[in-house]
Amino acid sequence: MVDMSVKCAMCATDKHPSLMRSSDTCNDCAERSRPCHNCTRSSVAKSWVNGICPICGFCHDNNRASDASEVTNAIKNTSSKPSIIDLLLILGWCLFGMMGLSGMYFMSQDGGLIFGTSVIIAGIFQLSIFLGFSAIIDQLYQINQNTAKAKED
Repeated sequence: MVDMSVKCAMCATDKHPSLMRSSDTCNDCAERSRPCHNCTRSSVAKSWVNGICPICGFCHDNNRASDASEVTNAIKNTSSKPSIIDLLLILGWCLFGMMGLSGMYFMSQDGGLIFGTSVIIAGIFQLSIFLGFSAIIDQLYQINQNTAKAKED
């Protein structure tokens, strides 16, 4: 069976279905900004599902306004927890571990008790900063999700 090529809405080239990020956007164009002709705003092309603008809900495949359930399903399918949250958590704990080990090493040296203690305390401060930023971003993400749910109701 031969796979039919699919036309990308961004670059207007025919591509094999395995090279497509969604039904109308290829992998090469997924990170580009895609303009909506209805609301005149732009958003990242990978957030569009089945030709539906994630901002206004206009379906560009057949030039019609899509119903609320279609837009909600498109948003639910594309939204995921931002990876920066986990990255900040991992980075914070790694820095804390390295600072803690280096602090213990300095404490084991002659006259390094004060310096080793200060390095461990600095590691604790770094950990709290990274965990704090991670918590702030997570809370902003939760607020964004709750706002999107309130708008759909």
